[in-house]
Amino acid sequence: MIKQLPAERPLPRKQDILDHVLADDTRHRRPWLVPVAAAASVAVVAGGLVFATSGPEGEPVPAPAARTTPTKPATAKPKPKPTDVQVNAGPLSAAEANALAEACVRQEGHPPGQVGQVSHAFKVRKWSDPRKTENSVVVLDKSKRLIYGCVGFPTAKSVTGETVQGFEAGLIGGDPVEARKTKTVINPTDATHPAAPTDSGSSRYFVEFDKLRDKLATEAWYRVDERVAKMRQRFVVKGKPGPWFVGDAVDGYVFLRSWDESTALQRGDEVRIETQVLAADGKLLDAPADQMGGGGLTPSPGTTRVDIGHVTDDPKYPPIRIDFKNR
Repeated sequence: MIKQLPAERPLPRKQDILDHVLADDTRHRRPWLVPVAAAASVAVVAGGLVFATSGPEGEPVPAPAARTTPTKPATAKPKPKPTDVQVNAGPLSAAEANALAEACVRQEGHPPGQVGQVSHAFKVRKWSDPRKTENSVVVLDKSKRLIYGCVGFPTAKSVTGETVQGFEAGLIGGDPVEARKTKTVINPTDATHPAAPTDSGSSRYFVEFDKLRDKLATEAWYRVDERVAKMRQRFVVKGKPGPWFVGDAVDGYVFLRSWDESTALQRGDEVRIETQVLAADGKLLDAPADQMGGGGLTPSPGTTRVDIGHVTDDPKYPPIRIDFKNR
C-alpha cells in the first residue's frame, strides 16, 4: 500500500522550471504574500432621560418606570464558507492543444512517439498565481498505445534566459502491458472505485519557520468513469478548512490541483488534505483509494479521503517537510 502522497516526478531541468514559475513575482519564494489589516469594532450603547412633573396638590408624581425592551441573547453570525475555486478555467484553442500534445509525446516517447487523439484540452489555474493559467491536455501516443496527461507549455524561459521544457507530463492510461515496461500500473475504475488514482502527480511545500505565510500545493490526475461529474479537494490547516478546489471530469479524466496560503506553519502543526468525488446530482461517491505496488487498489476510505500530515524538520530528511503518515 502506498503510504505517501504522490512524490514530485523527476524532470529534466526541474530547477529551471521551478525558477521560471516562481519568477512571476519579484519576491520569488513568496509571490502569494499579501498584507493583512486587523479591524476593531466599537459597540455604543445609548441611554434616555426620564422627566417628573407635579400633581394638582403640588405633590410630586412618581416618574414612570423606564421602559425596557426585551433583548435577545447576542448570537455570533456564522462565518461564510470559503468560495469554491474552479481548477478548469476554459477550453484551449486547437493550436494550443496540439502544440502541447506534440511536445508531450515527443518528450515521453523513447523514441519520440506519434500523436493520436487529443482530449481534456483545458486551461487550468496555476497554484503559484491563481490569476494566471496553464494549458492541460490528455494525449494518446499511437506508437505505444499509452496515454499521457500534460500540464504547462511546450517551452518556457528560465530566469537565465534559456529555453527549457515548460510542462510536466505523466503516464495516466493506455495499454497496461506496455505501461508495466515503464514500471507503471494502470488500475481501472470499478464498482467501488469511480475515481482511480494514477502515478502522475506532485506536491510542493514551501515551509520556513518564520512569521510569513507558507505555500502548500498538490496536484494529480485521476481516471474516472461515467458516474463522476467532478472531484474536489481542500486543505485543512491547523483545524481551519480552506476552499474546495473543483476539477471537472472531462473525457474520462480529472486533473485536480489544490493549494493553501493561509498561515505560517511551525513544527508539529497538522495539515489535512480532504478529497471527494461527486456525481452529477451532487451526491458523494466513493473517495479515491491507494494504489498497491503490484497492481490493484485498496478499499475506498468512504465518501471522503483524509490525508493527515505534520510539519517536521527531522534531520534524516530535507530540513522542513510535511510528513504524511496517517491515512
